[in-house]
Amino acid sequence: MQCANLTDDELWRAIARNTEAMSELVQRMSESKTGANAGPRTNRISNARTIDALERQYRIYTAELQRRYP
Repeated sequence: MQCANLTDDELWRAIARNTEAMSELVQRMSESKTGANAGPRTNRISNARTIDALERQYRIYTAELQRRYP
């Protein structure tokens, strides 16, 4: 679904979900023995890709809200 088809409330909820998911991921990484560098390389790559995807979605959602309310 394109974000242009979402209501303002849906965009705000999506932003909140992304923020919560990002916070949980960062929290888990910081709680691990050596932080972001813990675990196998594939886990670090997976975490980085997840963070990138969440950031990309966040930028898309906020850009849509900014477009609607300049």
